[in-house]
Amino acid sequence: MENEKQIIINSKEQEIINLTNDLTSPVSAIGDYKIIKCYEAALLGKKDMPYDVNGLVEQRQAVRDKINALQAEVKALRAEAQAE
Repeated sequence: MENEKQIIINSKEQEIINLTNDLTSPVSAIGDYKIIKCYEAALLGKKDMPYDVNGLVEQRQAVRDKINALQAEVKALRAEAQAE
């Protein structure tokens, strides 16, 4: 049983890593690069953004919410494993 929980924990932790990479990767559809380019455009007073800022922010928030949920699940699973 303990091994099964550890496998689940490892899987969730890997998913957290993958999602975090999606936020920071320059080749990701929601990566920091796109946020930086939009920020640069705003600083230069450009009206047209290189990317859909609202959609980008919504997608990034959904990923952060998923990361938070996974972190809570990992914490709960670790607590269960310690209690056994």
